[in-house]
Amino acid sequence: MSSRKFLFFLVVLAAILIAAVTNLDAVMDIYSRNRTFSVGERSAREKRPSTQLARSLAHYTMGIIYDNEGSLENAIREYETVLKQDPNIGYVHTRLAVDYFMVKKIDKALEELKVAKALDPEDAKPRFLAALIYTTLNKFEEAQKEYEEVMRITPDSIWALSSLADIFVLQEKMGEAASVYEKLIEKEKESDLLYFNLGVIYSRTGKIDAAIGALGEALKLNPKYLEAYIGLGILYQMKKDLSNAIKNFEKALEIDPINADAYYRLGVLFYKAKRYDEAVRQYETLTKLNPKDVYAYVEWAHIYISQKKPDEAIVVLNKAVEAGLKDANIYLASGYACSLKEDNNGALKFYNMALELAPNDPRVHFYLGSFYEKIKQNETAENQFRQAINLDPTFADAYNYLGYMFAEDGRNLDEAIGLVKKALELDPENGAYMDSLGWAYFKKGMLDEALAAIERAVKLEPDDPTIRDHLGDIYLKKGLRDKARLEWKKSLEFDPKQEEVGKKLRKN
Repeated sequence: MSSRKFLFFLVVLAAILIAAVTNLDAVMDIYSRNRTFSVGERSAREKRPSTQLARSLAHYTMGIIYDNEGSLENAIREYETVLKQDPNIGYVHTRLAVDYFMVKKIDKALEELKVAKALDPEDAKPRFLAALIYTTLNKFEEAQKEYEEVMRITPDSIWALSSLADIFVLQEKMGEAASVYEKLIEKEKESDLLYFNLGVIYSRTGKIDAAIGALGEALKLNPKYLEAYIGLGILYQMKKDLSNAIKNFEKALEIDPINADAYYRLGVLFYKAKRYDEAVRQYETLTKLNPKDVYAYVEWAHIYISQKKPDEAIVVLNKAVEAGLKDANIYLASGYACSLKEDNNGALKFYNMALELAPNDPRVHFYLGSFYEKIKQNETAENQFRQAINLDPTFADAYNYLGYMFAEDGRNLDEAIGLVKKALELDPENGAYMDSLGWAYFKKGMLDEALAAIERAVKLEPDDPTIRDHLGDIYLKKGLRDKARLEWKKSLEFDPKQEEVGKKLRKN
């Protein structure tokens, strides 16, 4: 029975009781098919029954009618009249609480519910309503207590159980939320939504395999569940299982061929898998779906930049400009591409265009800092890096770059070590930062600390030619020539164009 039909049933039931003691014609007129919106006003003028019970029922009925008409203040007046005649009717306190809540008299609503609960401790309805109100007030602990009482009174209530789970989620109590969802699934085994929500909660608690299992169950129940495929793609990406991540995002696109999020994520995954042509196709498709998508052009260009193909990157970024886009990210990428081409004038022009558009963007100052460091204007570079850090004290790359620059220059080495340590606090598993720390130690003559840091960096980034080169330098300084030569050879395997590393090998 729908809530509207149930409400109508209550009204009719009350009307029948009144008809036994009063004017039946007046009651029938209330339910006439031809009654107008103002029926409540008209009926209110009818002669009221004489007995106290009849009067209470009449006022209660009128309250319901006013509720149906949306006339809440009139409904409140009727319910208050009932309670003046008999304050011990719990369900009237509950209905009054609903209307108080609707007119934003929250304190009064909670007072009425408190009375209703005291009158009938085993009635779940006032507790359920109290929980809803506490939730809107962000009083989650109070809401949780009410839902737990509802579950005690009505242990089979799916709504109460699911609401309790939501309260745990809002409180970031993911373990408790997972336990509730597990109970829900025992009751509703065919609900794909419950499995999906459980999967999301498992992922929030770091139970990635369990999350994958839950989303898999959701897909067994609903093979077209788009969000489940996207969720699985993200989870497999977290596990660095690129193949399964790609497969699930491709499944998502079969269901929704214009899902931008799936294209973005596939672009990232194909790039990580070094499937560059496929990565390019994802962003190319995105720019066709939405020619104003700045992010798609920039990521597309970055694929070419990472391959040292600045001309191709500039062609893509020019397409963004032709599409009428004017964005700092486009200018930053254009500046970096020009820098790769040794076009310093072009690079500075684009970086300054980005600065004009976004003077308080820390990334703009970071790019300018890296540009000035490249052209050996280190004092200007230092100022730009410090501006980036001032604008964003969590900008790990800026701390690292400034610290590494000091280490390369052999100056401010204590500050260099402190800066790179700050970067590592923000991103402890970053191999490039660990290499910077080791290099700063090396420049300060702290060889044991340098060796430990850069050996750790090699484990984090085993294919990085710069880290291998640094490790070779440390081994040589410690008199381990054979180990040094081995590291320099590995460095050249990863980047054969390193002239300085080649000289070291020939010399040693």
